[in-house]
Amino acid sequence: MNTEKEKEREKYVEELVAEVTEDFMARRKERLMIERQWELNMNFLQGNQYCDINSRGEIADESVDFYWQNKGVFNHIAPIIDTRLAKFSRITPTVCVRPRTDDDKDVEAANLAEKLIESAFKGADMNGVAKKVTLWSETCGTGFYKIIWDANGGQKLGQTEQGEVYEGDVQIMPVSPFEIFPDSLGVENLSNCKSIIHAKAVTVKSVKEKYGVSLVGEKVGIQSLNKPTLLKSGTGEKDILHDAVIVIEKYEMPSEQYPEGRLITVAGGKLLYAGELPYINGENKVRGYPFVKQESFPVAGNFFGSSVIERLIPVQRAYNAVKNRKHEFLNRLSMGVMTVEDGSVDVDDLAEEGLSPGKILVYRQGSKAPEIMSDMTMPDDFNEEENKLLNEFVIVSGVSDVTSSASNAALSSGTALEILIEQDNSRMLMQAEIIRNCRLEVARQIIRLYSQFSAGVRAIKFQDEFNRTKIYYADKRVSESDDVYLENENELLLTHRQKNETVFKLYQSGLLADENGTIRPAVKEKVLSLLGYKELDYRQGLTRLQEEKAKSENELLKRAPLSIDEIDDDAVHVDEHVRFVLNEYGDLTEKQKNDFYAHVREHKERIKLTMENK
Repeated sequence: MNTEKEKEREKYVEELVAEVTEDFMARRKERLMIERQWELNMNFLQGNQYCDINSRGEIADESVDFYWQNKGVFNHIAPIIDTRLAKFSRITPTVCVRPRTDDDKDVEAANLAEKLIESAFKGADMNGVAKKVTLWSETCGTGFYKIIWDANGGQKLGQTEQGEVYEGDVQIMPVSPFEIFPDSLGVENLSNCKSIIHAKAVTVKSVKEKYGVSLVGEKVGIQSLNKPTLLKSGTGEKDILHDAVIVIEKYEMPSEQYPEGRLITVAGGKLLYAGELPYINGENKVRGYPFVKQESFPVAGNFFGSSVIERLIPVQRAYNAVKNRKHEFLNRLSMGVMTVEDGSVDVDDLAEEGLSPGKILVYRQGSKAPEIMSDMTMPDDFNEEENKLLNEFVIVSGVSDVTSSASNAALSSGTALEILIEQDNSRMLMQAEIIRNCRLEVARQIIRLYSQFSAGVRAIKFQDEFNRTKIYYADKRVSESDDVYLENENELLLTHRQKNETVFKLYQSGLLADENGTIRPAVKEKVLSLLGYKELDYRQGLTRLQEEKAKSENELLKRAPLSIDEIDDDAVHVDEHVRFVLNEYGDLTEKQKNDFYAHVREHKERIKLTMENK
């Protein structure tokens, strides 16, 4: 009986492995031409610009030219991508969490959740990961974040018979579009796909460590996931992983047959894992994909986006052709083109040595003397076409250098230059907004993973605006709200100088002053911090410390009367105590209210006495 069950189990596993492998091969074949376009983009970015996709769907060199023709590369694509990446690197929005209610406990939990997200971003090097994903999206049109839970991450909790136990932590990884295979190339959104395959080249040693399964390795292409014999132009030994296999992870969304979804992992013809989707990272606490898709230019009716390089390739080809023909013409002008009468000179000697300075040219007596062709001048068409193509680079890419562009050289007004910079940035606002929304979605998944896996109290290290490290302790309640949003505006809308000018105008107009026309110390601290001069604040965060002391006093006043301290900032304490009473008014007893009122009166009396003594 047991033997029959084992045979049925083995047959089921074999069929499952075969099904997943065949599905992967079919998806890879269906996406072949899209991958070729990505490879072509990468070749042009790296400077290999005399290649194309041939009739067989392979990357190959273009047709052979004459031996004397120049085939130089004048790469304008690389600096354009560098400029776009530099501008996108400025996009580091602040992620905030909205509390579930206006209750003080929920507000405090939301504040801790923000610190938890920031700590997770820092621990996973989110800025570095974002740069890599953006590089993929700018090169190939699409890049992916993968957000998973690392059970061996975080602080060590103890030791058991099975080994060391850790609290676990979130891990964020950049994923190449070469590794992602949707069930349909016509589905635009990741969430609408019924299944996603993540296939990657992994060494057999790593598979053994993670899954405990021994496999036979071979050479595998890291990007195209093909064997080296199938690797085409632009690949080499650096793109090959030795002693490796292709690990295929198939994620299936929840369905009627599988309410919790399904994850199947296959490699080397063996089943490594089969079970429900591991992460409750979707809305309304449902299981979903651990991926976030970032596109450069979304394409209607397509899963994968397009890259600006695809638009620039025709312009780059034309520019290379014009520059090379121009250089060939200049060579003719400098070297000269000689006409000789047939049989009058030794043509082979002339072709080999040319007309070197001081050369004695002997020609047959009675024949016409050799002469250099005249009337050879550089046509204006070359320069006009070159300038047009340079302008095409700007129009197509949306990237220009307004400070050195010839058309803007006559501009001396700072306002005019600011307008040009604003127009330059506005062309990339859509891509910038996509990057911001991706960071927001990553933050949502982080909060949901902490809610699923965190147990007990978790220590969060956080640095304040004065670079002082503080430790906060958060329990599971902190990760209950996943209503995250972005606090600051798109970084490409306003330059740093424009933001500073806005702060100055608010400060000078008096809008930041209180009813008495006084700029409060807390406001001064915030203004200096926004301007980047927080080190000039003589109070060194004193207002924030006063607020924290007042908050701790609120809990004490709920239990017993409390007198004011000599070091208290009365105005800050009054605001914090009044805010607390109004927020907790319905839950406070009459005695507690009277204790708060008496404490606030002490602060106000001291404020009044101070004003009278001035």
